[in-house]
Amino acid sequence: MTDTRNFFTDCIMTWNRVKNSRTMPWKGEKDPYRIWLSEIILQQTRVEQGWPYYERFIAAYPTVSHLAAAADEEVFRLWQGLGYYARCKNMLAAARTIAGAHKGRFPQTYEGIAALKGVGAYTAAAIASFAFNLPHAVLDGNVYRVLARYFGIDTPTDTTAGKKLFTQLAGEVLHLQQPGTYNQAIMDFGAVVCKPQQPLCQSCPLAARCEAFLKGLTDLVPVKSKKLVIRKRYFNYLLLRRNGQLFIRKRTEKDIWENLHEFVLIETPAPAADETVLQSPLFQRLMGRHAYKIAAPAVEIKQQLTHQTIHARFLQLSVPAGFKTPEGYLQVTEAQLKNYAFPKIIVDYLQR
Repeated sequence: MTDTRNFFTDCIMTWNRVKNSRTMPWKGEKDPYRIWLSEIILQQTRVEQGWPYYERFIAAYPTVSHLAAAADEEVFRLWQGLGYYARCKNMLAAARTIAGAHKGRFPQTYEGIAALKGVGAYTAAAIASFAFNLPHAVLDGNVYRVLARYFGIDTPTDTTAGKKLFTQLAGEVLHLQQPGTYNQAIMDFGAVVCKPQQPLCQSCPLAARCEAFLKGLTDLVPVKSKKLVIRKRYFNYLLLRRNGQLFIRKRTEKDIWENLHEFVLIETPAPAADETVLQSPLFQRLMGRHAYKIAAPAVEIKQQLTHQTIHARFLQLSVPAGFKTPEGYLQVTEAQLKNYAFPKIIVDYLQR
């Protein structure tokens, strides 16, 4: 088994040195702030999507102190389109912890890094190894897949037993002298060779000893025990126009898109026609005795989140000058909308 593990580590390191041509602006970076920023952005985000955001954040906030001093709304606006806004909220909290409690100096131990808001085991290991060459193995989706296939492991990765097994194995095959280089290499290997679909098994340097390849199990591992349940939600957004201005509010509920802005929202349990939405108790209370007029046909947009599918319907209404601003709402011009952060689905609508 030791020989099998040594072969694995040596192959990954050799492939990285000879064949790995994957480029990203944060590769080889030693500044823990920049590494942390890239890792937070790339959580649940594809590299191609996160890349321009990383560059914009570095340009706007070159140090953790700059980020810590920024206004929340400004940072959320820059994050707009990346989704999973809790990441952004946690990132701001962590930056302010570093600027305050750590006097602007990024923690230099795994434990110190892991204690930051929004930093889990994977992110802490990545920062510790890339910035400080500390011997901590990363374990993300790419690494799970490479290890599961090579060692032929069918223990589900989303179980306690599976996480323990893969964590131990990832540590055992870690290159202790060059942990940062190895960690980046195995993630790159999973992204470009041992891919989820159509892996390059015929040219893979691990193929000669890969259990999944030799036994025809490549498409069957890694295994997950839980099937993802997708919830469908139906959002009916009402753009109420009064004298050329619109009403928006900040989402404060513990739900998706917390701290982002939106128009008047009426959520329904199923798709609803305009008449149904406009006859709802919530809308009737909002309008009172005021008349209104549908200003444009409804526009429908769908957004797929990890656990939810959002079906949004946007309807523009003209309301009279006597209509009062609803409690909790702001009245803004269309030009002022750019000063507020909105969920991607609303941004997509506004760009139309």
